[in-house]
Amino acid sequence: MKKRILMLIVALSLGITLFCSACDWGNVIENGKPQDPPGTTSPTKPEDPNNPEDPEKPVTNPNDFTVKVFDPNNRPYNPGLDEISVVWRSESGIVRRALGADGTANAGELEGESYSVYLEGLPNKYSYRCGNITATQEERKTEIKLMDVKAPERGNGTTRYEDSAYIMHYDGMYRIEVAKEGKEYWCRYTPTQAGWYSITSWVNVYEDEIDPTVTTYYGDQVGPVREKVTDGGYSLRGGFTKNFRFECQIDRLEVGNPFIFTVTAISKSNTYPINVDFEIYYEGEFSNPDLDVRPYRAKEAKVKAAEKEPDERLVYADLGTKTFDMDNYKYNEDTGFYHRYSMELYGDGSYRYGAGYGPILMCYITKSIPSYSITTLYNANAVGDPQNPMNLLKMYHCWLESEQKYVTLNYEDCIRIDYYKVCNSDGLCYVTQELKEFLDSFANNQSFWTDGYAQNTGTPEANGYFAKRDALWLFACGYYSK
Repeated sequence: MKKRILMLIVALSLGITLFCSACDWGNVIENGKPQDPPGTTSPTKPEDPNNPEDPEKPVTNPNDFTVKVFDPNNRPYNPGLDEISVVWRSESGIVRRALGADGTANAGELEGESYSVYLEGLPNKYSYRCGNITATQEERKTEIKLMDVKAPERGNGTTRYEDSAYIMHYDGMYRIEVAKEGKEYWCRYTPTQAGWYSITSWVNVYEDEIDPTVTTYYGDQVGPVREKVTDGGYSLRGGFTKNFRFECQIDRLEVGNPFIFTVTAISKSNTYPINVDFEIYYEGEFSNPDLDVRPYRAKEAKVKAAEKEPDERLVYADLGTKTFDMDNYKYNEDTGFYHRYSMELYGDGSYRYGAGYGPILMCYITKSIPSYSITTLYNANAVGDPQNPMNLLKMYHCWLESEQKYVTLNYEDCIRIDYYKVCNSDGLCYVTQELKEFLDSFANNQSFWTDGYAQNTGTPEANGYFAKRDALWLFACGYYSK
């Protein structure tokens, strides 16, 4: 009897096991296939109500204010271990969000009409155009492009000269560390093409701690003309930080010449050192319709200057007074030259040029000029720098009467070929009307007289000479007298 009961229990257990295997504890077999129990469904994969495709990346609400940050190579910027915040700032308040690994920050829905957007915690190797970035209800998605902070090619910024100034050959974002109040740092940027250029500081106006200044210098070789620029860039009304912006036009004739400026800044809290980020930027092409270069060849260089007679001496045009005065000289229509003029000395016409006309005035072409102590006209090197080969025989902004326009007259061949050929062995030639006009332009272009900036540069004024306005050109003249 016990054996029968045991066999019955074993058979019952085996049947239950087979039944469970067929049902897989929740499925039933129908037509050879497992089926869901009545009233149930089989889930396929986990679902997320925000993003069913990627549950770990929620879908962005199209009404959210977002910022996307790109690195200098235009890739989404991953801050890595750096804690960088994106800030939305309005009159009603400030919203901060951490920048994510995908280069994005999301502030959600904001109610203000307009927000200024900027970054906090950016690594020192990067900068950007901070201050002119906004988000509005109409434009809620904002992008920020990072820029590498370039280092100057060489120099330490201590002087304006090439051996010590910061040398910058490329456009881009630079940074100057200002060690103390009033400390200026010299920079030399050499443009490689003609165009519109700008120098703009990008100091964070919302920190409102640093006020930068740029001072530009014109006429590097002659004597600097300063232009101090303290604003023009992005600033807040009433703020301490006023970014500077300077724009300039570089003509094709100026390409290759250094553009010189200084950068400095002051700290509101008197804490130093402080950093000034500024950008040199090529804005676009520039063509000056008034700047038309015309090679000028002499029309009046026809008579070779006579040699000095044994009993003659060379008298400089200031007559030993260090003052140039056109009362002593006059143009002679008959000879086509300027002469020493004096009715008292030459009223009898002893020089056979007419009453009052004395010796013919001469110009120093290859002979050294006493008042202009640095160079000869033939070499026409930069004033104050005898080692600089830059020639100054191109006269800018000359009025062309026949065309009623300003042009640039290039006198290189005129002086170095045409008038050189009619010089005597002393390197002097006769002064014609066209040569007088060149000498007048030469003196004006180099600011020889009464400009306040030509001191200590080897110019006549710096050497103690004075000229009345119509006698500026006499700096390079003299004549033979018995």
